[in-house]
Amino acid sequence: MTAAARALALIDDDRIVADTCELIAGWGENPGGTEAETVRRLVAICERIGARVQLQEIAAGRPNLLASIGPEDGPAVLFLGHSDVVPAGEGWTADPFVPRIADGMIIGRGATDMKGGLAAVLEAMAAVAAVAPGIRLELLCTVDEEDRALGVQTWLAEHGLRRYLACIVAEPTDLEIVIGCRGAANLHVEVLGGSAHAGRPEDGASSIYGAAALVDVVRELHAEAGAGEGDPLLGNPTWNVGTIAGGSGTSMVPRVTELTIDRRTMPGEDPELILAELLAQSREAIASSGAANAQRIEVRGVVDMVMPGFRTTEDDPVVSAAADALRSLDQDVRITGWTAACEGGFVAQASGTPTVILGPGDITGQAHQPDEQVRITDLGVAARAYALIALAIAGGAED
Repeated sequence: MTAAARALALIDDDRIVADTCELIAGWGENPGGTEAETVRRLVAICERIGARVQLQEIAAGRPNLLASIGPEDGPAVLFLGHSDVVPAGEGWTADPFVPRIADGMIIGRGATDMKGGLAAVLEAMAAVAAVAPGIRLELLCTVDEEDRALGVQTWLAEHGLRRYLACIVAEPTDLEIVIGCRGAANLHVEVLGGSAHAGRPEDGASSIYGAAALVDVVRELHAEAGAGEGDPLLGNPTWNVGTIAGGSGTSMVPRVTELTIDRRTMPGEDPELILAELLAQSREAIASSGAANAQRIEVRGVVDMVMPGFRTTEDDPVVSAAADALRSLDQDVRITGWTAACEGGFVAQASGTPTVILGPGDITGQAHQPDEQVRITDLGVAARAYALIALAIAGGAED
């Protein structure tokens, strides 16, 4: 029996289900909570499979986790995930953090994004270690992925990342092989005007009127970005005004208005240059808007968060290994790109590691929704695919 066959025989679907349910029950809503309980449960699973654990506390109750198995050094395969989930929100038919099983699905917040993926990775790591102890495997599980990516950025600042043989991000892709994704930049823009009594608005300079001109600029930039041919895998850059808040009262000309803007970036784009372009065009638009005292309106901004994109070539060994693994498991092979963003871009940017996203669950149809769920059979396929990819990429297994 080959090493691959022995590894597959060791993977236990019931154990993956149990671990997924255990992690769902660990909560980890972000914002609004901490990941500590989920990480505590992750540590217990890591200890069960014989993995070494390193924790990094980035804030109270918010520890990053690095689990490693195999030799202390040498070439390694990195799995990447996160321990936080989005807030449960409304619309659930039962408690979102009491996992339940129905019709072949595990239901609970984080089932798809991404407690199921984490459980599948750990099951695969244990199986590979049992048949090929000379292979080093690592799981980096970060906090705060769903908000500001503070976990991965803090890890990189303190520890850095070496170049790995491959990085496999266990985010939900419906078992498609994602070889590239757009990045994301959060822009915080402040429009400053001048207050005045609403009975004489011409004495003031309305920051809301300035913000309205800025919103028009964002809409035009979004239309221009979408008019191009676009990347065949990643599509086009996009703009979205996410929040706007301004003014102090109905009878006052508003002095300050703040906006948050989401800009989805293509690999290689510089968010600082994107912000500078937005501010320059907004100042021109405000100056020609006809708003009272437009010359008194100032616009300034900062890049509040950056999640870089990445692109791996289709002929890279990790892509071939993933495709071969899925074929051997009687799965359709779909190689595609993501319009979403993930932390794989940080790994690719920091270390040049070839990166793919591959995981159980549907990012658009199941994640971040009431009654979030993941198909149990897909968890098993994912774990087996991870094991086969690691064995193919790292070698070192004797048949």
